[in-house]
Amino acid sequence: MKKTMVEVFDKLGCFLREFKKFYEEKKVYSSFEKFFFPFQKIIRKISISNSWFRIEDLLITINHWGDILRKKNIESWISKYSFESNKKKIVLVIMPGNIPGVGFHDFLCVLLSGHRILIKLSSEDNLLLPFLCKIITDINPLLKKKIKFTKNIFKEKFNNVIATGSSNTARYFEYYFRKYPMILRKRRTSIAVIQGNENENDLISLNKDILTYSGRGCRSVGKIFIPYNYDLRLILDKSFLFKYITKNKKYIDNYNYYFSIYTMNKIPIIRNNFLLLKEEKNYHSPISVVYYEFYKNLNHLKNSIQKNKEHLQCIVAKNIFSKNEVPFGKAQFPKLEDYADNIDTFRFLIG
Repeated sequence: MKKTMVEVFDKLGCFLREFKKFYEEKKVYSSFEKFFFPFQKIIRKISISNSWFRIEDLLITINHWGDILRKKNIESWISKYSFESNKKKIVLVIMPGNIPGVGFHDFLCVLLSGHRILIKLSSEDNLLLPFLCKIITDINPLLKKKIKFTKNIFKEKFNNVIATGSSNTARYFEYYFRKYPMILRKRRTSIAVIQGNENENDLISLNKDILTYSGRGCRSVGKIFIPYNYDLRLILDKSFLFKYITKNKKYIDNYNYYFSIYTMNKIPIIRNNFLLLKEEKNYHSPISVVYYEFYKNLNHLKNSIQKNKEHLQCIVAKNIFSKNEVPFGKAQFPKLEDYADNIDTFRFLIG
């Protein structure tokens, strides 16, 4: 079954890559033709039903998964694990909805490990994954028995739980699922460390880490550590490529709200037309705002970051940290082996 699943997801990756060509060039390329126009309609429908999900961001998600869902990548990833004695289970996955397709990695892990998946979608992201399931069940109809969507988890049977939520929902999950083996992911953010020697491409890429998905992902950089006397305008001046974010009314409402609050309270900020930079010790910044903090000693900063690692998903930097460092521009593009919260999903599913 493992070999079959690898082939299914390899073909799904092929579909996503060919859809990109279809979307950009309006040409039909393959046997996936029957899905191209319906998928195009789904993307438009998603962008209308949830204005946080811009078409530009949906295409970033599609392109990313199309790029990494390749047979050689999947086989290399799963070769480190043994699924032979894996007892088959029903795994409940409660998916978040902050960015498009954010629960797809869990979906991938459950099916590749041979289990059945029970999916509780977020109301904010309830169209993309069901459509992708239509494609993979068309590739292999036997998978219809392994995938189930539910709106009421209280009526379902399951063995394991993977859940993602806010601090409030996490407390609820901890109580309700206390008898089940569980991965519970809570709110995290990402940071970047600037040394002052970054080039123009680094700073453009940093803006990609900040602004992709309107800054709503746990991999979105919400705080920057900078050396004293660093000119933050260098970062703001390289954000022009992401001006499309101003089309997002909800994002701009956040921008205007925080700009008004900071201005009325005479709080110093640095800004352009769609991004606010505020000096702050806290790690979790609101939408449209990036916190910054000065540092004097890089080794002291490393120790401070280590003490706060439970808040962090990604650390974006350039040749500072020996491990767990993400290059500029790659925060939103995890590899297959990059697990959320550094919890190995396969190890959980096997054990």
